[in-house]
Amino acid sequence: MPDGTGTIDGFEAEAELRRQGLAPLAWKDSLAAIKAKLSPADMERFSRAHKNFVAYRSESTLTRFYDTVFTLGLHREVNGYRFARLAAVLSDALAEIPSGHSILDVGAGAGFMSAALLRHRAPRSYVAYDPVPAIRDELAAQGLSLLPHPPPIAPDSPFDVILCVDSLGEINSDDDGTLLRPDGATPEELPVLLEQRYGFAHKLAAWKPYLAPEGRILLWEPFAYPEAFQAVALQLETSGWKSQVKSRAPGRNHLEIRLGP
Repeated sequence: MPDGTGTIDGFEAEAELRRQGLAPLAWKDSLAAIKAKLSPADMERFSRAHKNFVAYRSESTLTRFYDTVFTLGLHREVNGYRFARLAAVLSDALAEIPSGHSILDVGAGAGFMSAALLRHRAPRSYVAYDPVPAIRDELAAQGLSLLPHPPPIAPDSPFDVILCVDSLGEINSDDDGTLLRPDGATPEELPVLLEQRYGFAHKLAAWKPYLAPEGRILLWEPFAYPEAFQAVALQLETSGWKSQVKSRAPGRNHLEIRLGP
């Protein structure tokens, strides 16, 4: 349980991330660390991949950007910019997930969440999935069990928990960031607009067979206001899910999603 300092059963998320070699960095400091590490040609390669992904978010630009990041060994520098976000999500995930569960980590990225959950929650099984080849190589090097890409239609056995940490909404058509703001749409418009621009219900449909009957999907996205999650939950209900918003602190929201009746 959380204590007065935000610690979960003695777990300190920031200390865990530092143990894994991550440090908090402003974006300008991340870029400076990346520049210091790379040759001019590799810095140009990184900058081009990053600009393309920011300008046009698609599966191909995402793959090229993260392939570049992991091929060049920049995942700690890039994730230093996300240090506070990762620490908050990790704290909330540890509070949500008991020991001994089977876990599928969708969009596992650099494996910081995987390493922490394996260390502190002793899951019965832990399987990571990521569509980016260089990320899969990194996760395999860490000794994680991997789900192939593309994933099979159905798993050998379903999972108690499916984690989706900032992974389903990264490719979206909200180019101007309208829906990241509380005033970006009316409450009536928001559920449909979120599905049109982010497609959470569409993306989650592929993972339905992977969820045990009493299992849960825990979904984090960087929406700072709970109304966005409530709108996603409302839209998911039309696709056969049950979901509720969990908020452990202002701006720290996620969805708990279960199979519907």
